[in-house]
Amino acid sequence: MYPLVHALGASLLVACASAQTPPGTSPATNNPLTVNYGSTEVTPGIQLERMETSTIPTFAYQPSSPSQTYTLLMVDLSIPSTRVDPSALSPEQLPLAPGVSANRTTRLHFWQAGLTFSANGTLVNTTEPVAYYNGPMPPAGDIPHDYVFYLFVQEEGFAPPAEDSPFNVENVNEESSNRSSFDVRRFAEGEGVGELVAANYIVVQNPGASATMSSGMAGPTATGGAVMPPSPSPFTGSAVKLGGRSVLGLTVLGSVMALLG
Repeated sequence: MYPLVHALGASLLVACASAQTPPGTSPATNNPLTVNYGSTEVTPGIQLERMETSTIPTFAYQPSSPSQTYTLLMVDLSIPSTRVDPSALSPEQLPLAPGVSANRTTRLHFWQAGLTFSANGTLVNTTEPVAYYNGPMPPAGDIPHDYVFYLFVQEEGFAPPAEDSPFNVENVNEESSNRSSFDVRRFAEGEGVGELVAANYIVVQNPGASATMSSGMAGPTATGGAVMPPSPSPFTGSAVKLGGRSVLGLTVLGSVMALLG
C-alpha cells in the first residue's frame, strides 16, 4: 500500500511542479516566468481582482543565454464560444481557437516582441507592443477565467503579422474582434517562434450579474465599435523609453483599454 501512496504522491508533486499553465492546455512548460502586479507576485493560478490587474505587470526571467530575444503573450483561454460572432472574424481566426475546455475559446490581451533582459533579469524591449495590454474583464457571472503569460524564444526569421492579418499591430489595436480566437498552438508553430521557455497564469472572475450575451466586444470604443488605442502622450504604455531603450513593465498604462475577456 505504501509504495502506491508514495507513487501517487510523487505524481502529484510532478503535476504541481509543471503547473505553470492551466492543466490540460497546450503549449505547456514547467519553467516559471516571474510576474508581479504591483507588490503581488503571481503564483500559478492565483486568483486576483480585476482592479489588481488593470495595469500591466512587471516580468522577469533568468535566461540561459543573455543575448537571446523573446516574445511575450498574454491570452485569456476561457472566453465562452457563444460570445464570439464568427461572422465578425477573419479566416485566420477560424475555426475558433481551442480554449481551456470545450465551448471555450481565446482572446489576446498582450503581445510584446523583441524582448531581451537587463542585468537583473527584467525583460527589456526596443519595440512597441504588437498588441497593447488590455486588463482582464471576464463576462459578468461567468466562470473564473484563466489568463496565461507565455514567453517564447524569438528566432531569426520572426516577423510581425502581415498587414491583412487581424493580429497586425494596427488591426489588433483598432478593432476589438481582432483579438478574438488567438490560437497559441498555431502561433508556437509559426516561423521564427522558438521554444516556450517560461509561463505563468492568473485567474480572474467577474461575480456580477450575468450580462446579455454578445459578440464578446466591450470596453472603450470609438464610433463603429473600434477599440480606442492608448493615449500616446504622455507615453505611459507597456514600454517606456529610457535612455534610448524601452523597459517593459516599469510603468503602466494610465488609460488601459478594458476589453471583454
